Amino acid sequence: MVELTSALGAVWIYQRDPSLPVFLAGLTIVAFFLLIAVIDIEHRLILHPVSATAAIVIGVIGVLDPARGALKTLAGGLAGLAIVLVLYWLGGLFSRLVARVRGQELDEVAFGFGDVMLAGVIGLAVGWPGVILALMLGIMAAGVFSIGYVLVMLLRGHYSAFSPIPYGPFLIVGALLVYFGGRDLFLPLVSN
Repeated sequence: MVELTSALGAVWIYQRDPSLPVFLAGLTIVAFFLLIAVIDIEHRLILHPVSATAAIVIGVIGVLDPARGALKTLAGGLAGLAIVLVLYWLGGLFSRLVARVRGQELDEVAFGFGDVMLAGVIGLAVGWPGVILALMLGIMAAGVFSIGYVLVMLLRGHYSAFSPIPYGPFLIVGALLVYFGGRDLFLPLVSN
């Protein structure tokens, strides 16, 4: 499945814009995001060495992109990191409150620090203000999936509160939608 997605994605990126710099930048970003998504789906982990390497490479791509440059790229990275860091802290607070009410510790947390690092990488990929839209789309995608997941589990009689789902792939969906032109599609909806 990963290989097929990679091949089809490469063809699609090439068809969008076959110029070598645009193709290589898009392919590199998709490769990093695909690696992060697969690991998160399989292990519910976003590895810091992968995020750090992605941040360096994608940051350089963003700085060299004439449409964004250094300021928008770095502002997007810092904004993504800061926004999800606040969500991470709020998730930790929520987990402690639930643990206190239940009288037992929760095994899972709402956001891991890998999600915080990923949000910084997403910000570097889409820049400022695209990071806001990318994170909103990712959070909405996770919400829609979660509602469906809860309904299916309730219907099957297997629902369990606080069942963890990997959040990274949803954030990545939001990032890819914005990176590959979704900003033009979604900004009119946000601004109205």
